[in-house]
Amino acid sequence: MNDGQKYDRPRLGAKGCLGIGFLGLALCVILLLNTCVSRVDVMKAQSPDGALVATVTEINGGATTDFAYEINIARRWPIYWDHAVAGLYGAVRSDCAYGVNIRWADSNNLHITYKDATFVDIDRIAHFWGRDVRIVATGGINDTSAPCGGMEYGQQGKERIVR
Repeated sequence: MNDGQKYDRPRLGAKGCLGIGFLGLALCVILLLNTCVSRVDVMKAQSPDGALVATVTEINGGATTDFAYEINIARRWPIYWDHAVAGLYGAVRSDCAYGVNIRWADSNNLHITYKDATFVDIDRIAHFWGRDVRIVATGGINDTSAPCGGMEYGQQGKERIVR
């Protein structure tokens, strides 16, 4: 700089600003989309021996998406630990009712029933600290007693516990 040259500080340039702007916009969109999704536990079923609880969570992504359903099994004691055993997208119980039904056949067999679903992902066996739980999913079961609409809407603020 002794030669009379002017110091020119480094600049980000147009490409750098565009990249940072795009990254900021993407982060804002992700944060906004996350606030539009609701997750509500709509059904619980306790195993006959009382050691495990299966829970159906209804995931509502908004008006342009179908409902998604996640089934978790949790160990009640000594440590609360849950494991996702099934995921269904676009599942229905009847011609007008969305959702799935769950029930324990015995302490080691959980049954999931639904009429139809767009996508089904089921773990056939779940392992819980030396205990195996078999998951059986059956499609084509029409539940005419299910109220129309989503499961959260159908229960109208009441938690549905299956015994």
